[in-house]
Amino acid sequence: PKWPSGKSSWLKVVPEGFRVLLNWIKKEYDNPPVHVTENGYSDDGQLEDDGRIDYYTKYLASLHKALVNDKCNVVGYTAWSILDNFEWSDGYTCRFGMVHVNFSSPERTRTLKKSATFWKSFLDRPEGF
Repeated sequence: PKWPSGKSSWLKVVPEGFRVLLNWIKKEYDNPPVHVTENGYSDDGQLEDDGRIDYYTKYLASLHKALVNDKCNVVGYTAWSILDNFEWSDGYTCRFGMVHVNFSSPERTRTLKKSATFWKSFLDRPEGF
């Protein structure tokens, strides 16, 4: 299959596969509590990171279906990542953060990306999903 990817070619964007995987875990391991960690999208570090927002919109919708429709026992979810950081395979060339870090600056200046505002609004929703 030809799936889209972000800046990291090894990381494919397949939100429907996320739901399939959660259901496989449910069936294979008798629906254990699952903590999803480091789920995210890489780009070049632009502040207008619409690709990341699209990624989280689709993955969170898939997670919601797995929780509500399929009764998967997901008890935690962590975005990858709050801050841009050093990635073992890509160094500083791939950015996963919702906060841009200027690694050229001695102060390591941080600037919120558009996705940080999206993430905050998602977390602030009183109705959850």
